[in-house]
Amino acid sequence: MIAILVIIGLITLLVWHYLHMTSVARKFSSQGIARPPLTLPLLGDLLLFAGLSRTEFPIRFKNLFERFGNVYHAWIGPFSILMVADANYYKVIMRDAVSKPYVCTSVLKEVIGTGLIVACGEEWRVRRKMLNPAFHIKLIESFTKVFDEHSRALVQRLQQYADGKSTFDIFPFIADMTLCIIFETTMGFKSDPNDLDFRKYTSATQDFVFNESERLFKLWLLPRFAYYILAYRNFKKSSAATAYIRDFHAKIIKTKSQELEERNKNAAQAGDNDDKVLDPKRQNFLEILLTSSIDGKPVSDDVIQDEIFTIVMAGFDTSAHTLCYVLYLLSRHPDVQQKAFLEIFSLYGTDRERSITMEDLSKLKYLECVIKETLRVYPTVPFYGRVFDEDIVADGKIIPGGTALLICPIRSNENPEYFPEPKQFNPERFNDENINKIPEYAFAPFSAGPRGCIGPKFGMVEIKCTLIRILLEYEILPFGDPPKPFAYVSYQLQDGLHLGLKPRKYDT
Repeated sequence: MIAILVIIGLITLLVWHYLHMTSVARKFSSQGIARPPLTLPLLGDLLLFAGLSRTEFPIRFKNLFERFGNVYHAWIGPFSILMVADANYYKVIMRDAVSKPYVCTSVLKEVIGTGLIVACGEEWRVRRKMLNPAFHIKLIESFTKVFDEHSRALVQRLQQYADGKSTFDIFPFIADMTLCIIFETTMGFKSDPNDLDFRKYTSATQDFVFNESERLFKLWLLPRFAYYILAYRNFKKSSAATAYIRDFHAKIIKTKSQELEERNKNAAQAGDNDDKVLDPKRQNFLEILLTSSIDGKPVSDDVIQDEIFTIVMAGFDTSAHTLCYVLYLLSRHPDVQQKAFLEIFSLYGTDRERSITMEDLSKLKYLECVIKETLRVYPTVPFYGRVFDEDIVADGKIIPGGTALLICPIRSNENPEYFPEPKQFNPERFNDENINKIPEYAFAPFSAGPRGCIGPKFGMVEIKCTLIRILLEYEILPFGDPPKPFAYVSYQLQDGLHLGLKPRKYDT
């Protein structure tokens, strides 16, 4: 009897969901929004992505836009999703939406916690307001010395590979540098890439990203219990990596907390109320978390852990991958590389000891164009979600409330209406003369509007500083295979990035 009731219940659920899917699909179809022809109850359109590897997924994703247009409706499992690669929709979505859909945040919440990337509603607003000062331009300016110091250390580490004929994977060196930078700037923690604990940490981050990204493309593993049962070995590796990362952060947090207590105690005893610990305008990310309150209470340990996990994973990872993509494109376009080098050389000449300043960086207009064009070709975040609780109107179309909207720069960045000859690597499209030709919101590498990334200025300054040191020291050679991107938190690299370097010769 129980079995019969279960079967009847399942059949009822399937019929209800099919009718619901049909009703929603009819609303979109009546407005000229296409959808895949075969949509199954509960599974939706998942068969379109069945059997794909991580690196094949972005290719299929773009192909679907070619089939169904720059805006189409699909079902990912039981979730209604509008795939969007149209600037007219971006205007409404980025300007007004601050919530993220459950389908986009549920898995991330399990592994990185409820940090700024995942938090929604009032919780997100409170945390964003609290943390904004950590990325004020004046504070970033004070970090240029840190960026420069680590960039110099990087070019020294690369020296042994710069023979002009060998191919090597540069990604681990870039990732070490960006991780050291994010530790020092956001938490005041100086790290050494050769330190055993640091190496264990980087290994843990690799295990974390590999296993969690694999899970993302095997959708039957998304429920935590299914991941545990069906892929226990990967589940165990990911859980161990996450635990190690959080434990590493906890030690830093504890040390910084004790340091702040001691400094505040000393400042109070000395009657020095102007101590920089008490000045929120000069606090780093971790200091803000440790000295702020939410609803009149100190920020909880869980919130601090989640925010640190988020900022470290997102901060070092996105910068590392963007830098690698820039180096790859420079290696394949020697004319662009030479122009970028000459712009840098016009400021620094052969003076390798001159420090980098924000004034210098503001003069490197072409280098900034190179970085932006790289972000167009290899968007930092290839797609990201938003959701409205109520119906909205975008480009004259009514989007039912609750529909997940997936913004897809991976496609819109290749739209010839926005970027003529999109397959061509052309930094000039972002110069002062041409940038106004790009429609508003068509290029938003760090998102835009109230939910835009908190740290784009930080990333741009860090990347510029690193490119200055690399280009002054080396010529980047087109060795090795092209990158194999896959999407997780950012546009990741599978198998790293292989290229060659040659010491740059200066005429004397």
